[in-house]
Amino acid sequence: MAADAPALLLKGGAVFDSEARSFRRGLDVLAIGGRIEAIGPDLPAPAGARVIDCGGAYVLPGLIDCHVHLSAGGGADELRTAQGDPAPLRAWKAAEHARRTLHAGFTTVRDLGAAEHLNIHMARAIEAGILEGPRILAAGMGVTMTGGHGHGFIAREADGPDEVRKAVREQLRAGATAIKLFASGGVMTPGVDPRSPSFTEAEMAAGVEEAHKAFLVVGAHAQANQGIKNAIRAGVDSIEHGVWLDDEAVQMMCERGTYLVATLSAPHHIAYGGLQAGIPKFAVDKAEHVLHDHIRSFELARKAGVKLAMGTDEGTPLNHPGENAQEIVRMAEHGLSPAVAIMAATAWAADLLHVESGRLEKGLLADMVIVGQDPLEQLDVLTSNEQILGVVKGGVVVRTSLAAPSGGRN
Repeated sequence: MAADAPALLLKGGAVFDSEARSFRRGLDVLAIGGRIEAIGPDLPAPAGARVIDCGGAYVLPGLIDCHVHLSAGGGADELRTAQGDPAPLRAWKAAEHARRTLHAGFTTVRDLGAAEHLNIHMARAIEAGILEGPRILAAGMGVTMTGGHGHGFIAREADGPDEVRKAVREQLRAGATAIKLFASGGVMTPGVDPRSPSFTEAEMAAGVEEAHKAFLVVGAHAQANQGIKNAIRAGVDSIEHGVWLDDEAVQMMCERGTYLVATLSAPHHIAYGGLQAGIPKFAVDKAEHVLHDHIRSFELARKAGVKLAMGTDEGTPLNHPGENAQEIVRMAEHGLSPAVAIMAATAWAADLLHVESGRLEKGLLADMVIVGQDPLEQLDVLTSNEQILGVVKGGVVVRTSLAAPSGGRN
């Protein structure tokens, strides 16, 4: 976002109202200096403004993915490939992944782990205008126990509260704008069991305290039931995955306002892609074991009223950059209405991440995605590159196939 971005006026679109969870037709959206200045009918265009005709189109807040790994491309054997690539090659690939993600309508993401703090460096490069990509809240490297999930690549190992505290401080020193802790095993690390808790509650609490002192949001990779409960009690802001929830865990989340970022797409692709896609057997076996309990837990959380925010775990096998909106559709397939699924990828995701976007309201960042069909009627329009007619980030048009109105400037 550039504070000196030229004025932008989107004319005559159907604009998503987060309060009503519906579209209001025939409205204009005016952005000045990268923020929304006004929304209403027949707004005058300031001198020199770029004007885009959105008649017949649908304008939503820029989409938000709360769990990505932009340094990974979603290859079938992604872990082996990424570990074998030299750092410059991984960086070049990551730049393309960021561009695809932005062009798919995702204007903000939270990157929850990258080797050598690549996500932090990429966030800075995007902010400086060197690279094209979404706004990134970057966790640097995650923090895991010795031998825990993510060790040896995207996570720094630590044992005991003091060492966890130090590891989090290292991410802060490197420039992290989010923090990730590992509360259990996972699918993609050989030799660890997703049913097994990792950090104790005391270890988790030390990491959370350090992050919250720095006003950063904490996401906990938590699949095992006990690991989930340790993370909730320690005060994390979001449970990532939440595979084995039970009534007690769900009640704790409701009472404490803990978000669930379910990442349903990750085990789905691994289990259904399978060995025939070239995914390693250890990962396929674990994903197949996880899949149905994961869906059951998501539905349990949904029915109980747990706060939900959208995240894909993009970068896991067959979970490709730029295909992030599949998670919105998948959440709807498992019980959310289209409007609620959109809220999880916009307003509620912004609330979790404490970012000034996610809604189309005066004063917020002018992040928008424009689509050609009503997503409340056809939610998978968000997954169609052809139907994404425009993307705006911080008042700057990233891509558009729309023209200026007759006599207007484009």
